[in-house]
Amino acid sequence: VKVLGVLAMIDDEETDWKLVCIDAEDPWADEVNDIDDVDRVFPGMLYTIREWFRLYKVPDGKPENQFALDERFMNAAYAMDVIYETHASWAALMKGEIEPKKLDLKHRASMLGTG
Repeated sequence: VKVLGVLAMIDDEETDWKLVCIDAEDPWADEVNDIDDVDRVFPGMLYTIREWFRLYKVPDGKPENQFALDERFMNAAYAMDVIYETHASWAALMKGEIEPKKLDLKHRASMLGTG
């Protein structure tokens, strides 16, 4: 897959990163390289993705989901930083180098819209 961007959804007061990707073999993959390309090539797709994540728990009686970073999709470079950072934290957790509640991720977004 080709990583295009990321959306920071808040779930139980924690950041739940939602990656936006495209299959590298998809016929559109050469035209879509970053999050801004998604709106250009697939108008309305980012809005649809965000609204789906906002509402998908509502039928189960849960409230609408909230988003950090002013509800913006961040670009591919930001998404790759999130991927590397969370992988490094996961690897340290698996090695017993950190305790589960002591993860400190610099890209942890807050509901105030800061990363």
